[in-house]
Amino acid sequence: MDQNFTLMAQSRANYYTAGSPVQFVRVELLKGDVTGEVAVCLTFKNVGTEPLTGLVIHFKCKDAAGQVLCEDDFYYENLNAQPGDLFGSDDAVFVSDTPVSSVETEQDRAFLNGRGVDLRGYKRVRLPQPRVLPGSIAKTLQARTGNPQLTCVPQDTEYGWFCACGAFHPNEEAAAACSECGGDRAFIKASLTSILEEARRAAEQQQREINAVAGMQQPAAPAAPADPAAATAAAAQAAIAADEPEPEEEPTAQFDPSQATNAEMARVQRYAPNGRLFDDEEDEDDGGTRMFDTDEEDEDDYEEERPAKRRGRYADDEEESEDDIMAERIIRWAPPITAIVCALIVAVSLIYYFVIA
Repeated sequence: MDQNFTLMAQSRANYYTAGSPVQFVRVELLKGDVTGEVAVCLTFKNVGTEPLTGLVIHFKCKDAAGQVLCEDDFYYENLNAQPGDLFGSDDAVFVSDTPVSSVETEQDRAFLNGRGVDLRGYKRVRLPQPRVLPGSIAKTLQARTGNPQLTCVPQDTEYGWFCACGAFHPNEEAAAACSECGGDRAFIKASLTSILEEARRAAEQQQREINAVAGMQQPAAPAAPADPAAATAAAAQAAIAADEPEPEEEPTAQFDPSQATNAEMARVQRYAPNGRLFDDEEDEDDGGTRMFDTDEEDEDDYEEERPAKRRGRYADDEEESEDDIMAERIIRWAPPITAIVCALIVAVSLIYYFVIA
């Protein structure tokens, strides 16, 4: 049953087989318009210097879950692929009614002019992903070169070069033109360089215009005073202001006299908040406790104030207060009373031990 196949997806090879005369180029998935089956087609390229007459490969197809759908060898026979030619895109290596997610290939043998060459000893080298051009630059490059397939950045690697269409050309190929899109390597690079240079100049011109507009909108700087005398007066005023003392800083914490439990301690904290003693101006006539700053009061004033009555811990040693009298009585009578009490305790203990017990 004849049916047409339409391209569903394609992916380029992400590796390069160093030294091999045959390179794997891409895999394509084609869908039949009648049965809906998916055909897997592989494309290879002859990068050697001799015609290729046959190729044997090993492939493995997997679904989205990683399950192997098919694994087998495939023979490309009766080929006449000249150096630089592509082949294999018209031969389906596997047809499945289950969607294929990935395809792995391994080259086995090649036949160059009927001579068999073992390809299993060539090492694979992973290739970087082609870098995609910005949309506007890609369109300009396509229009300038007349090639609608140019969407990537052409770049050189140690193993070969990437065309702007994304195709990789190994050093073994020694090609000056892309075998897939037909674009000339040197012309594509020169065209892209010219486009990027024009874009750079346009961006610089736009930036200059933006800077010019921004400079016109900035307010003018204040003009310097024209009168030298005024400038001198302003400088002198600034110097005077600099010599003026700065206001004292507020204390970081202050004591609240109402928080004290002792009345005299509250008075001490109120009159000496920073460890200094100040004159009690409010209590000069009430006969209360007076405190003096020894740095400010002279000795004559101190002698005049001595007759004033003082109480508590601030009283003079020459005068006795009621507290002092009570303390003397306690000191005098405490030892004999303590001795009498101890004697009574001993006597009671002896009586209890010898008489009652």
